[in-house]
Amino acid sequence: MKPIFMRLAGDFTETQRGRFALWLPVAMGAGILFYFDLRAEPPLWCTLALPAAGALVWVSRRAALPRALALLLLAATLGFARADWRTADFPAFDPIPRHAVIAVGRITAVDHLPTGVRVRLDQVTLNDTQRLQRAIRVKLRADDQVAPPIGTIIRVRCLLYGPDRPAYPGAWAYARLQFFDNLTAAGFALGHTEQIGQTPSIHMLALVRRLREAIAGRILAILPLDTGSIAVTLLTGFEQSIPSAERQEFITAGLAHLLAVAGLHVGIIMGLAFGVTRFFCARSERISLFWSGKAIAACAALASGALYAALTGFHLPIMRSLAMAALITLGVLVGRRAVSLRGLGLAAMLVMLLTPDAVPDVSFQMSFSAVLALIAGYERLGAWLRPAAGQGRVWRLGLTIAALAFTSLLAGGASMPFAAYHFHQIQPYYILANVLAVPLTALFVLPLGLLAVAVMPLHLEALALVPMGWGIRLILDVAHLISQWPRAVIVTAPFAGAAAASIGFGLIWLCLWRGRLALWGLIFIGAGALLAASARTPDLVVSPDAQLIALDQGSDILVLRGRKLDHYTLAEWAPLWPAAPLNIVKLTAADPACADGLCSLMTKHGRIEIAAGPDAVALDCGQGAILVSPQPLRGACDAPGVTVIDRFSVYRQGAIAVWLHPFKLLSDQQIQGSRPWVPPWPVWHHWADQSGHS
Repeated sequence: MKPIFMRLAGDFTETQRGRFALWLPVAMGAGILFYFDLRAEPPLWCTLALPAAGALVWVSRRAALPRALALLLLAATLGFARADWRTADFPAFDPIPRHAVIAVGRITAVDHLPTGVRVRLDQVTLNDTQRLQRAIRVKLRADDQVAPPIGTIIRVRCLLYGPDRPAYPGAWAYARLQFFDNLTAAGFALGHTEQIGQTPSIHMLALVRRLREAIAGRILAILPLDTGSIAVTLLTGFEQSIPSAERQEFITAGLAHLLAVAGLHVGIIMGLAFGVTRFFCARSERISLFWSGKAIAACAALASGALYAALTGFHLPIMRSLAMAALITLGVLVGRRAVSLRGLGLAAMLVMLLTPDAVPDVSFQMSFSAVLALIAGYERLGAWLRPAAGQGRVWRLGLTIAALAFTSLLAGGASMPFAAYHFHQIQPYYILANVLAVPLTALFVLPLGLLAVAVMPLHLEALALVPMGWGIRLILDVAHLISQWPRAVIVTAPFAGAAAASIGFGLIWLCLWRGRLALWGLIFIGAGALLAASARTPDLVVSPDAQLIALDQGSDILVLRGRKLDHYTLAEWAPLWPAAPLNIVKLTAADPACADGLCSLMTKHGRIEIAAGPDAVALDCGQGAILVSPQPLRGACDAPGVTVIDRFSVYRQGAIAVWLHPFKLLSDQQIQGSRPWVPPWPVWHHWADQSGHS
């Protein structure tokens, strides 16, 4: 028995040689995700896990299997510790007054939106008394025609809002993004801005941003907003000016990645630079004899990618792509394989060590899953798509189109589960859209854009921008056409993070291992898909301010609105019931379903009582097991066996969702817990702690 086991182990080691190291970044990412999934900050003794894991590696260094497990544990604890340290680098959210304030601060960024201008301010003082540790964003008035330049100190009367709570338990928490972006509030100006000073020195990044804003202004002065906003996005990274209708068409057609400057754009720029440099190097006899034209072209391509990254703002997705490009360039210089899974793993570990907070983000998950699938897919099947010697032009053209479709299939298919998890939608026509739009972007639009930037000092940019606009118009037409097709977007119901984790792990397993062992990853992918498909939708959802109450009645979703209609919350709620329409009504005490202000409404799994008016609190608690009130009840209903959800319940716990059969109540506080990026939960009064009540 022992020789058989040893032989199997030897065969496994020989077949999977070099593959174990690829699991170290996976373990590091798992440690980071575990940290962000906690409901409370880890205790101080957890910091001892990292040196303990290092000691375990040293102790087990002579045994292969224990050493491998210890290395995985070390990578996981390193990721956990790095996420903890990264969080400690940021201050807590500042308390924000609920009334209008006079804000004084220094402009560090200017965003041109379709409806106006928004500025980011740091070193902010409110009402000349409260100094904020974090930055704020303020949308200026429409009649403030020109935003002050970066570095200007301004005073503006504005209304600010702290981070919002999710629209339902488990919804996307934007507060985490604000926390790691060092933002504490956003709002809008009530008065005109007053320039009161200028900082004496300007940081290099501020100068680069000024250059980007100048380029954006020159583009929008020549091209109309519909095509000009896309050109601005591709050349400067400013995507705030894109009209919402066009953005939605790009999303529906599966072309949203064209608007998110990242790996595709860097690859196009570097590919153009590599090809042009290689062409001219080949024309020089001296370079061809004494230098490596390929190495020179690789360095030129990397420099071009770095310049493009600076031009588009050095944001996180493009920095990840640039890190991968640097490793590829290094591989070319030392004569190693340029694109490999090991290079992707090194890039992933570098990004995770620098910005571990990016790992739970959709951009990290979609981009790395797409690149992983592309490398692994072409490693196994790429030979079928390479033209052989002697094949005709028609056959080569067919292989090129097939390669484009295969690339779109791999990248889109790998990132689709994460898009469904974060955005709750799938675009079934993405392959066709990308086959048409990506070559047009790579061969026509982006090269003309770069030419326009190059000739801007000569004021000749219109010669390149006008035809660039024609190409963008064709892409817009493709997006518009495909977005009109039936079932262009399939809305998916939200599912648990465990389902996404299972699918992601299965994808990684499928791509990293060789041979039949890789097929086991399909089991994890299938299990995750089944778990996602079996997710139950809630029977009742109450918004964080109790002004919207949704009841699943089977054929439709009855949404009871209060004094205001929150369109953002409604948009966030829509994927909860993808197959049922939202029927929005304003329930009053005069409704036939109500008696003396207490309304009895049926869901598909039971009855729920709704207090439609302030007089309902004086009545009994109704006949149902659940009583919902948009107004505070202050403990007025204490009937045994009745679950009460009122305005104070959601104020204390965030949005609440209820499943009636079997009964389950879930609040946003239970999902998020108390973490530094979660807005502080209010201190509650003793009379609100009712036994058996929410």
